[in-house]
Amino acid sequence: MTEPIANPFVVLIDTAEGQPFTFQGLKADADRNYSPLVVPRISTSLGRYPNSLGDYSVEGLYGRVHVERKSMEDAWSTILGWETEYEGSRGLVGHRARFESELENLANIEAGVVVVEATIDQCLDLMPARGKKTVDENRKIFFRSLISFQQRFRVNWAWLSSRRAAEVYTFRWMERFWEKLPAKERKAIIKAREEQIPF
Repeated sequence: MTEPIANPFVVLIDTAEGQPFTFQGLKADADRNYSPLVVPRISTSLGRYPNSLGDYSVEGLYGRVHVERKSMEDAWSTILGWETEYEGSRGLVGHRARFESELENLANIEAGVVVVEATIDQCLDLMPARGKKTVDENRKIFFRSLISFQQRFRVNWAWLSSRRAAEVYTFRWMERFWEKLPAKERKAIIKAREEQIPF
């Protein structure tokens, strides 16, 4: 069995992320003998409304590569604009408006993506009724809102069939961005981390 090796970049996880990925069980590629990866993680703020940039990023690359994670339930409530009693009673900005602001922010960086822990079919097939809206009404609003978001904001979306698939996709999204950086830039980020120079 090959020895675990350290992943070359550190994953930043937003402090508001309710169910953070652990990035365990991942492996390096053939050039590193498919060794198990140990992925270092730091919990930090990645911005709050109206400056939110999602749930995950890479140390040294804040504002360049970000991932917004959504469970199926979160995708429903966000896209359909389901507000909590707390938000409604205080006139706070609702889920959908906050999400649209975040999509706008993600559209303005180099590599932003929304990763959903369900497929579109799963989201539609399991759609609940809520309040005065029927299942069919919610399906229609959800589906057409997605089309609207994708055309307005031009942000990547990844629909995965499980939480694990979403976790792997999230890591590989950040990994690909890291690997495509010039070697000089990667070395500078690693050196800054080793010297504990804040970015």
